[in-house]
Amino acid sequence: MRNGREGKRLGEVSVAANTDTRFKFRFADSNDTDGTPVAVAYGFDFCLFDIDTGVGGSLVESVEACGSLNYFHHGGGKNGIPEGRGYLCDNIKVDGYLEITTPSAGCTLVTGLREGTGADNPATWDDVVVDPDGDLTCEAYDMCPSSGVSGFARGPGDRVVDIQTCATDGSEEAGLFPSSIDVSPWLRGKPMRYTMPKFVCFTFPAGTSSFELTYRVGLGASAPYYGRNFFFSGASVIAPDDACGSSPA
Repeated sequence: MRNGREGKRLGEVSVAANTDTRFKFRFADSNDTDGTPVAVAYGFDFCLFDIDTGVGGSLVESVEACGSLNYFHHGGGKNGIPEGRGYLCDNIKVDGYLEITTPSAGCTLVTGLREGTGADNPATWDDVVVDPDGDLTCEAYDMCPSSGVSGFARGPGDRVVDIQTCATDGSEEAGLFPSSIDVSPWLRGKPMRYTMPKFVCFTFPAGTSSFELTYRVGLGASAPYYGRNFFFSGASVIAPDDACGSSPA
């Protein structure tokens, strides 16, 4: 398992089974050798990906964030999909994929509900958000493939079964990833629902110099108790036209 970030890939940290791990993220000036904390002058988004369970509901992943202003995901969020996040889709619902609760004042807990395997893991933003001008669109998420069947048995012993006969049962969530070079090779031609609904973003306020997340992994089904991978990234926001002016001389 690898930890860290490489190129344009999402950040990744491996976490052991049956553990609670608190991560502290701190902003600092790269030119400051003392690592003095720096407050960010604007609000920002921080996102967590591939929040799911292992085979049979073991190794349940959850993440808790405190002090955020908002959270959002495909299909909505605390206050719906925020302005400037055109990469999200109203029709991609997280019901049945993520459980979002408020364990205490100011804190949000997101727990994975759906089984997943390593072959479902995203590597970049292109694996989880849409490109309205490309092949990966909101409409494609609900498009039945020509075979009339979406999905297959996967994971150890093919025990993770999520197969949809969309030719007769409807095409909601039946869409497959396109063969686009922007999508990770192992996801191409596989159901988007295995990957895209399993992430959440938290919005932190201006003036933040650090924040903490608690990442939990449940107990495995049997020994050896493997861990899970924790994927994360910041997110850009498209500013309204009136927010952009000429720079001072």
